[in-house]
Amino acid sequence: MPETGQPFDEGHLPTKLGTDFISAFYRLLRGATLYNRKNDVIERLTQECLQAIHSALKLEGRLSLKIVRDNFFFNNSKIQVNVDQYAILKTFLQEMKNRWIGEVEFTEEVQGEQLKDFVYLLSGLEANNESNYLLLMRHLEQKGIDAITVGKLEVFKDEEVYVDSKEKRQFSKEVFFKSINMVKEVVDSVRHQKLVNIRKAKRLMQNAVNAIAEDESTLLGLANIKNYDEYTFNHSVNVAIYSIAIGQRIGIPKRHLSYLGMAALFHDIGKIRVPREILSKPSRLSPEELALVRYHPIFGVEAVMAMKEWGELSSRMMDAAFEHHLKYDLTGYPKPTRKRKLTLFGRIIAIADFYDTLVRPRGGNRFPYVSEKILGIMLERSGKDFDPALVKVFINMIGVFPLGTLVLLNTNEIGIVVQIQEDSEHLDRPKVNLLHYSNGEYRKGEIVDLREMDEKTGEFKRSIVRTLDPNQYQINVSEFII
Repeated sequence: MPETGQPFDEGHLPTKLGTDFISAFYRLLRGATLYNRKNDVIERLTQECLQAIHSALKLEGRLSLKIVRDNFFFNNSKIQVNVDQYAILKTFLQEMKNRWIGEVEFTEEVQGEQLKDFVYLLSGLEANNESNYLLLMRHLEQKGIDAITVGKLEVFKDEEVYVDSKEKRQFSKEVFFKSINMVKEVVDSVRHQKLVNIRKAKRLMQNAVNAIAEDESTLLGLANIKNYDEYTFNHSVNVAIYSIAIGQRIGIPKRHLSYLGMAALFHDIGKIRVPREILSKPSRLSPEELALVRYHPIFGVEAVMAMKEWGELSSRMMDAAFEHHLKYDLTGYPKPTRKRKLTLFGRIIAIADFYDTLVRPRGGNRFPYVSEKILGIMLERSGKDFDPALVKVFINMIGVFPLGTLVLLNTNEIGIVVQIQEDSEHLDRPKVNLLHYSNGEYRKGEIVDLREMDEKTGEFKRSIVRTLDPNQYQINVSEFII
């Protein structure tokens, strides 16, 4: 992944051809899970993919795509990924890893029906079967398709590979709740001037980075659960999760992602010097109280400076503490003494902090903003309060209806959002776990994809009408998404 998140050079031909092929092939692969092979959508996607394949063969003479760890190599050249492409490439990478397919090669041009054969065979492979590539090659041979070959996914000894999805979710949950407890420990240590266990905090953030890379949906789902009782500590962990996920999508290197997580985890550490009764006050703050709250970024910088254990992290953590309310155009607080350019970490954490603050009820406010309204506010303030490029990344990551959102469909069914679509065209059409009411409680039903269309009418089968408050229905969202 690129270290800066900057767009690739369009003149870099292998990267251009490779990303064109992956985008077209991924769309066709996803289409194969939704439609039969005679559907008009499949025909259109097949032609788009054929065009990408034939262009690569014509210009390069070959088309070879290989996965090495978390990178794609197209004709032996590493593909440099930009922000707009990250979501699709990451999802496609995971789809291929789940099927244990690590290499695809086209040695000559293929016909549309041959490509469809290949894609439908690929989409039908069972997950986590190391022998899939042999099965796929056997089927291709039986169909007389010798222009396409596949290879097994390579696994490297220094990687921790999570094969079982239940293990992934369990690991993610452990990281989440251990992070909350760790924040409590650090805050208690700072309050009582005890030694802070920085090594433990760093190790936990490294685990969080690994968990988000492997199982982003579970952690984002946990972050979206509204907890009334642990607001302060939950908020810190949620901001860290959102920040790491943003950082990963723009290509921040893994080591620096753990730094970002640490900076985000303790961005509000200055609030330990603000009385609790002020932070949780249900009514409007007095001018004096507001002034004290707005001083917490300064308190945060002072708290970090007082702790020598942070080491090389100190400067990053001070930036995060000082900048997360400054705003992109520097009109926020505290007022800087000189004009400065906000750090990347500060710009990321500001977005994560703003979103989680509004989406989560606290104090006397039990009615948080719905996510659609928050994202609308962020778009409106893009370029003023927030980095516009990062806002776009965040909205693509969160989706119009975030994980864990309870929704009412036009079919009068209710359900919980369990997966966000990676393609930006369908952010408002996530996958939803339908709920059925029986014997006094809601139970899991089938998972439906809101992109699914009625072949007769050409209309979507289901659409979201509005979001619902799970508390009014006595639904514990966490039971359905983790």
